[in-house]
Amino acid sequence: MTALVSWCFRRAGVVVVLWLVALGGLGSAALHTGAAFRDTVDLPAADSAAAAHVLAGAGGAAERVVVRAPDGPVDRGPGRARLDALAARLAALPHVVAVGPPPGEVSADRRTAVLTVRFDAPAADLGQDTADAFAAVVRGAAGLTAGASGALAAMTAAAPDLGNAGIGLLAAALVLLLTFGSVTGVLLPILTAAVPVGCALAAVTLVSHVMTVPKISTEIAALLGLGVGVDYALFVLTRFRQSRREGAEPAAALAVAAATSGRSVVFAGVTVCVSLAGMATVGLPFLDGIAVTAAVSVLLTAFAALTLLPALLRPAARRMRLRPDGADGRWARMARSVTARPGPYTLAALLVVAVLALPMTGLRLGVPDAALDPPGSVTRTAATLLEAGFGPGADAPLLVTGTDGASVGMLREALLASADVGPPAALPGGGWLLTVIPRTAPDDPATGALLASTRVVAEVIAGPGTHVGGVVAARADFSSAITERLPLFLASVVGISVLLLAWVFRSVLIPLTAAVMNLLTAAATTGAVVFAFGAPIEPYLPVFLFAGLFGLSMDYEVFLIARIQEAWRRHGDTRAAVVDGVAATGRTITAAALIMALVFVSFAFVDARVVREAGVGLTVAVLLDAVVVRCVLVPAVMSRLGAANWWFPGRRPVAVREPVGSVR
Repeated sequence: MTALVSWCFRRAGVVVVLWLVALGGLGSAALHTGAAFRDTVDLPAADSAAAAHVLAGAGGAAERVVVRAPDGPVDRGPGRARLDALAARLAALPHVVAVGPPPGEVSADRRTAVLTVRFDAPAADLGQDTADAFAAVVRGAAGLTAGASGALAAMTAAAPDLGNAGIGLLAAALVLLLTFGSVTGVLLPILTAAVPVGCALAAVTLVSHVMTVPKISTEIAALLGLGVGVDYALFVLTRFRQSRREGAEPAAALAVAAATSGRSVVFAGVTVCVSLAGMATVGLPFLDGIAVTAAVSVLLTAFAALTLLPALLRPAARRMRLRPDGADGRWARMARSVTARPGPYTLAALLVVAVLALPMTGLRLGVPDAALDPPGSVTRTAATLLEAGFGPGADAPLLVTGTDGASVGMLREALLASADVGPPAALPGGGWLLTVIPRTAPDDPATGALLASTRVVAEVIAGPGTHVGGVVAARADFSSAITERLPLFLASVVGISVLLLAWVFRSVLIPLTAAVMNLLTAAATTGAVVFAFGAPIEPYLPVFLFAGLFGLSMDYEVFLIARIQEAWRRHGDTRAAVVDGVAATGRTITAAALIMALVFVSFAFVDARVVREAGVGLTVAVLLDAVVVRCVLVPAVMSRLGAANWWFPGRRPVAVREPVGSVR
């Protein structure tokens, strides 16, 4: 570690050029190849997948275009003329094989109509260009309000938008300026994070050609990369400045920072990646793509903190302002207060966590309907028009397929008691299709109950060859697949993280208490997201939030415990070591958490709902973890446990002696 950092410091020009070449090369390759993002979820064993397979035999993608005339009926007069013109433009699109003849399905007030547009291939095979061209024609419906519903239209609903990341970085720069008091102290962490994140985003684009990578992966990779990248650089830079204030030369100060904070950065980055790798236990390529791209971003930012930052320090080290650090005394006083009365502080911290976690009791997993898509998207417009014209369930029909023609009439009669059911339609390959329209909204629990009862009734009446598909069914199967694998995911992430911490700190209780505290933080984070956004919450969001916050919280855990352990090894007094560790790291941890929170909260204002949820969740997680857990709960619990913190099989006890130089 020290050798790598020292080499980068000596060969600063070479290192900077290599990073710029990597950024330019990856960026050029990404621009040349383009992106191949796919938001498809593959659940081959699901009932909805079986229904989709049957329907795929009937042809390519079938999209619904919903239009509303603002000034009269849509099936005659000027409204009909505009509808005919739109149908002609849709029919002229590449890959379109048929457009339902106007006026199509018309609402009771004659103002809203639905046209069916059939393509020659499934949406996933048609690609983003076809989806964008389709959406452009729909948005350009002259004189009509128009939207589109279907898998192809959904591909245009939430294109990545990273513009708010700049706002987060500006806010982070302000915190860095207040922390270090110099422009150099601001630019070094920002550049150390921005360059590898740029490389990571280009790499994500390239990776999308070889594995399933959803669009939101770019925003998540940027969100995590910028957050941890600034933090990692801040950890190393803080230790470097401390050594410089003590009189060390730049090269020697950097060697100390590499041997201490550098090791912490490596372990923190590995822990984040291990936590993200736990998402692979869910067994969904959709989540694997998110995990891989986020891990690439984290690894590159950690590597930059150990290579690019030392290179940038070479010309800046001697000109860097080193103002006295007067924060240690305040943090030492707080640590002494916490360790002197650990019981009350523990109860107060747990009360804060409990209040934040309380809304978690209302957690309900599910994919929100298109009415919550970004404003202006064709899918949200379609959902609004369909609900206004045909009822709340019109945008999410249940598609029942089967082969027993003798029972379809009986099945339809049975389903009519709880939903609106269209007449049976024959499928080209044999079999039939029933379209069941719920009387409640797609994300209403009553619609989920209708899906469950429809599957039972269909199997009883029409036999085991009957399948129920459609948007609601696919979303429900997706949620079930993730929920079933959650215990394995949680156990793998917690277990591996505990083993890593035990290996680094040679302790049994420290990793176990860290795991418990991280679980408490996860509950509070989930509660905050439910409170802010309501139900349902995307089923993969708790998986990502848990993996992300479990890894990110280890940054502060490692940074704090490493300093506490350094002090404990010197004098063997746990309480004094806790005070020393909090005094040495409290300011840096809170500044790092504030910086990370500012980056994360900037993503709370993007159009994609799941990214907003992730931004809010991770903001709450890092602030709660840094302020309440690491600076209050950890010191209080460690003070109460005393020497038991450091028990490990085969470890020799450290003799307790007067803690010379302690701030206790």
